[in-house]
Amino acid sequence: MHFARRGYLLIALIALLGVAGTWSDEPAFATAWLFPSFLLLGGLAFEAWMFRRTALTLRLRVDDRLKLGRPARAAFAFTHDGGRDLELQYARTLPPAVRQTADVRQVTLPVGEEWIDPVELLPLRLGAHRFESVPARLLGWLSLAWWSRTLPLDAPFTVAPDTLPRGARAVAGESAGETPRRLPGIGVELLQLRDYVGGDALSRIDWKATARRGSLVSREYSEAQHLEILIVLDAGRASRVRAGLLDRLGLYANVAARLAEHAVSVEDRVGLLVYAERTVAACVPDRGVRAVTRLRRILETLDAGGQRGESNPLLAALQVRRMLRHRGLVVWLTDLAEPARNAELLQAMKTLLPRHQPIIAVPTAAEIARLAEMPANDWRDPSIVLAAREHRQRAQRQLAALDAQGVVVLDEPFDKLDQAVLDAYLQLRRRRRI
Repeated sequence: MHFARRGYLLIALIALLGVAGTWSDEPAFATAWLFPSFLLLGGLAFEAWMFRRTALTLRLRVDDRLKLGRPARAAFAFTHDGGRDLELQYARTLPPAVRQTADVRQVTLPVGEEWIDPVELLPLRLGAHRFESVPARLLGWLSLAWWSRTLPLDAPFTVAPDTLPRGARAVAGESAGETPRRLPGIGVELLQLRDYVGGDALSRIDWKATARRGSLVSREYSEAQHLEILIVLDAGRASRVRAGLLDRLGLYANVAARLAEHAVSVEDRVGLLVYAERTVAACVPDRGVRAVTRLRRILETLDAGGQRGESNPLLAALQVRRMLRHRGLVVWLTDLAEPARNAELLQAMKTLLPRHQPIIAVPTAAEIARLAEMPANDWRDPSIVLAAREHRQRAQRQLAALDAQGVVVLDEPFDKLDQAVLDAYLQLRRRRRI
């Protein structure tokens, strides 16, 4: 309970009358402070009684599945059974997975209606989360005090990787789907036999294998136009570094999800490998909605793994060789900020080349670039600028070493990284370098 302005005025009046009664010779002033005291205590008792009788409920209107880094509309919905409008103050407490706000809202709740207070949410972490209780306080019926109450709120939600905008093409100039066609010098080989999936063409059914097994079996071919893509995510300690509003792990997850959506739309096979000091999660390349669903489910649970140690790219490269049975495209999302780990990454690329075509995509260290061009206003600034320039030159040498090995290196700002990856994928596909 906290006194309101009217309560403080009565307290000030009681104090003044008490002082006047102490210093005055008039007998009437000696007990004058009792009257406002009785008013204050009686009013507080009445407000406490009414406060206990008032039922106040809170609901949160929000989608149960939010997209990482994409603003979403939500609303706090209040209802009460009081006989008059209520003044309410509440703090917008949000879970750690959502961008925080320090807003303390004061609203007037009408009688017999649901009051909607909209709020914009920005999810910043993947996985399953929930909204919890909200601290609030009600103004008493006599406006003497604010009465504290905790409003229970149990609203679970899931943050999933972002998707391609509806109706938008993933890459300029690319159609929503490609029809495989025969080209000179390009053949078709049997990749595997598998269970029939709804939508498979009748020409793909292997009737001999179907007769032997007693259930439909389809033939799956490896065609030059249909690629195998493996997306590799570095989920080590450095993935917690910020990249705009998200951390690098969230940025990698969004890039991977969008690339997978486009790849399956042109009938390419896509898989995922997440690594840190060891393999965190993996799914072999697959096609269609099934591949995207498996990949997104893995990405949604990445933040549930807790703290991870240093990344081991060599171990990840060996896992890539085991997962890709044919020549494929390896899209490696990582960071080149630490030179010690970059030497291991270069060795990992040597194990993949020339059998596979790697793409290394790294977000540009915008803060390093800013420090390298910072004017010298303080005695410490020259040393900071020199250190930033040395760091930038070392990173450029490492990028040049990777490029000399035949690796496609993308060093782009975090907000343009996903488009750069899609463009590089399209160019390699058109040039048939995979």
